[in-house]
Amino acid sequence: MKPRNVIFGLLPLIVLFTLSACHKSTPSGPTGPKAMEDLVVPSNFNWQTTHEITMTIAVDIPGSIGLLSRINVYDANPLDKGVLMLNGSAGYNFPFVTTLRVPIALKQLYFELKAPDGSTQIAGVNVADNIQYTFPQTKSKFKSHNSVNDPNCTSGCDKSPTPGSAVISDGKVYCITGMYNGTISITKGTLRICGTFTGTISMSGQEESNCRVIITAGGTGNIGSLTMNKNCVITVYGGSTATIGSFNLNQNAQVVNYGNLTINSNFTPNDLVQNFGTMIVNGGYNMNGNSGELFNSGSLTINNGQWNVINQVTNEGSIETSGDINFNNSQVINDCKIISHGNINFNNVDYNSDNGYIRAYTGATINGSANLTLQNKSMVTTTDLIVNNDVEGTGSTSVIKSTSSTRINGNKKISGPIEMLTPTGTLLNGSYPANFDNGAKLKSIANTTVTIPVDDCNPEGNAPVPPPSNDRDGDGVPDNLDDYPDDATRAYNNYYPGKNQYATIAFEDLWPSRGDYDMNDLVLDCNYWYVTNAQNKVVDVKPTIYVRAGGATLKNAFGFQFDGVLPSSVQSVLITPSTCFQYNYINLASNGVENNQSKAVIIVFDNYENVIHRVGGSFYNTLNNGFYGLSDTVHINLHFSVPQSQMDVGTPPYNPFLIKDMNRGIEVHMPDRIPTSLADPAYFGSGDDNSIPATGRYYKTKTNLPWAIMTPVKFDYTWERVQIVYGHLNFGAWAESGGAQYPDWYMNLTGYRNAANIYVKP
Repeated sequence: MKPRNVIFGLLPLIVLFTLSACHKSTPSGPTGPKAMEDLVVPSNFNWQTTHEITMTIAVDIPGSIGLLSRINVYDANPLDKGVLMLNGSAGYNFPFVTTLRVPIALKQLYFELKAPDGSTQIAGVNVADNIQYTFPQTKSKFKSHNSVNDPNCTSGCDKSPTPGSAVISDGKVYCITGMYNGTISITKGTLRICGTFTGTISMSGQEESNCRVIITAGGTGNIGSLTMNKNCVITVYGGSTATIGSFNLNQNAQVVNYGNLTINSNFTPNDLVQNFGTMIVNGGYNMNGNSGELFNSGSLTINNGQWNVINQVTNEGSIETSGDINFNNSQVINDCKIISHGNINFNNVDYNSDNGYIRAYTGATINGSANLTLQNKSMVTTTDLIVNNDVEGTGSTSVIKSTSSTRINGNKKISGPIEMLTPTGTLLNGSYPANFDNGAKLKSIANTTVTIPVDDCNPEGNAPVPPPSNDRDGDGVPDNLDDYPDDATRAYNNYYPGKNQYATIAFEDLWPSRGDYDMNDLVLDCNYWYVTNAQNKVVDVKPTIYVRAGGATLKNAFGFQFDGVLPSSVQSVLITPSTCFQYNYINLASNGVENNQSKAVIIVFDNYENVIHRVGGSFYNTLNNGFYGLSDTVHINLHFSVPQSQMDVGTPPYNPFLIKDMNRGIEVHMPDRIPTSLADPAYFGSGDDNSIPATGRYYKTKTNLPWAIMTPVKFDYTWERVQIVYGHLNFGAWAESGGAQYPDWYMNLTGYRNAANIYVKP
């Protein structure tokens, strides 16, 4: 943006601004548009030209059990110039559940079904916040989880604990930044360890969430004995280490681990344990109490004991035990890897697996009260298997494999897209096809027909020789429907705002000061291409960014944040051209994301001047000076280490932001979008900004004006110093109505524009 009150001493610049002034428009009389500063905008208006919707699209084609259909989503009838936006898989009892960002002005979507048998169906569906459409209807389910911010000891500390022995009972935050040896008792307050702690800790809270131990990045906790009672919480953050000897948890105490946590005793939690990092239990793990829940998306290793499970387990990472696993009175969701080096007993359990892997090295028993659902190339593998209840398959074909003996007792059924494998294709008890239903098969291990790729979640895999002729990569998507028929890790290309289409993000850059609201300080055209696999999870994100205008003298950077993705979930980021980074104030990790962030943040360039090519003039493509420059097209190729759910990744443009004049602490986001961990909170509420972080209000003035907007088409911006309201005549009515009127204000329709105030390429 243009700094205010700047005196230009050179005559050419005076002439330049004089020429541009002829395009400045002011309202003529009471019927003219209001100026931006005169708009009366509802405080809850988020300035969105698009909204995010949820879709559940189901199919049921009995003749194609075990194969997946392709669902294409268009913004109009594909037979009449509809633009492809999104693709996904749907199959037997496996709907395509996804989110999609669409223009608020869009009233109808078109769904196209392409089935494995070659048939095609097209249906128009009215846009709603939650669309459920079936070819015909079937069931659906989905899940999500949240991420948190990482504190430190540079701010927010009230005291240091008394050396040797301390009591924390006043509700304040006590910080350890050096070495501490001793005993600490916490009844009300927080102990934050940024240095090294050695000793014992007892925790006994009196109110909810008022009793905490936090070990921050770089901190070390050598805790010989830890006792936790009454709603106390210990959180181990990424880059930190905690070793606990005796660990006693009672009365709803909780554990959250992002770092490296080792427990050198039996572990018997009564409440929620969340593991996002590396957790080792050198003893038995016994889940107790009515709230004994485990969420794992990291690595959990249980040595020298059994894992006894009750209540809820959600596994998106790796769980490995040296002893038996007993699922008792529990609900288990396994979307990655569970391994027992002993036996697995499925007792009174609802076990659901989506592309997950579970292995018992000795034997597995599915007892009469156990309900197992395997979908989308899940795998159960063991030595000896006993089946005393039905097992159901959904989606693409899953595998149950035993390398020694298998018994199916009574009239229990293996049903749906499941291939059961035994050494000889026979059973010690039960028979084929009597105990198999609805497409389930029994085969020898050597004659399997199902391909399940080896990956981080499935170290074993399964492969026929040769693979099915109509599905070379064996991912369940037939070759004619697969964008990547020879790559089992990828299936579909998806686009925002559509294939070969571009959205625009436009910024004012004087935040926290207000600016002149021509909304052209940085104008970026963006196409977001992302790749999903057969399970509809995101594998790659590949945005294309083009700088169309820069009405600014500031050296502004651009980036975006995945609000639901951890930095460690990104394997690699490649940005071209190589000129995108020419300064040293951006600190990138080895995987290409920005360092010191609690969420995955991608910086696209550290100064937009790096990628544009001026032919003259001080501003870039905003003045009527005869100069028109071009930009390099910036390509980002991001690959996730493990495929991510679309709900965690979010919808494009994700959370885009500008970094003002290479000051890393000053970020400009779209209204009500959260800043990154590196944004300096001191700027909130300063100048013209009226951000209130405690209520989720960000990047709005006191009169609710924004500093950034996004349009789902290429945005035709106004001339330099001409407010957007004088070029787009319905912009003000849209804002004052809270988005109810003229949601398509950016379109070039009759009566929508004053063409004289819209920038025109010379």
